[in-house]
Amino acid sequence: MSKIRQLGLRREPLGGWPLDELFVGVATLRTTRELYRQEGTPFATPRSWDLAIWSGVSPQGTTNSLRRLEALGLVRALRPDRPGRASSFALDRTHPLYHPLAGLFQAERAMLRR
Repeated sequence: MSKIRQLGLRREPLGGWPLDELFVGVATLRTTRELYRQEGTPFATPRSWDLAIWSGVSPQGTTNSLRRLEALGLVRALRPDRPGRASSFALDRTHPLYHPLAGLFQAERAMLRR
C-alpha cells in the first residue's frame, strides 16, 4: 500500500479497513480466488509456487499476497512436512470474511457459466 494516504471525510477504524488489505490489486485478488478454488481438492494446501502457476501471478507477487492475507488472518501458513520443503497455505474457515468471500467467488463462477 502507498505510504501517501488521502484522508476522506469518513473516519477509518483503528488499524484500517480489513478489505483494504485484501483488495489491493490483481495479484492478491487472483491469489485469493485460487486458494478458494483449490479448497477441497488434492491441492487444498498449495505452496506459493503452486498458486503462482495456477493464477498467473508472479511467484514474488504471490508470496507478497500470501503475506498480506496471512497478516489479515484469512490465510494460515502451514509448516512443511520435512526440511527443505516450502510452506503451504490454507484458508482459515473461522475468519469473519471466509464465508462472504466464498459466496462472492461462487457468484463470480456462476456468472461466467451463463
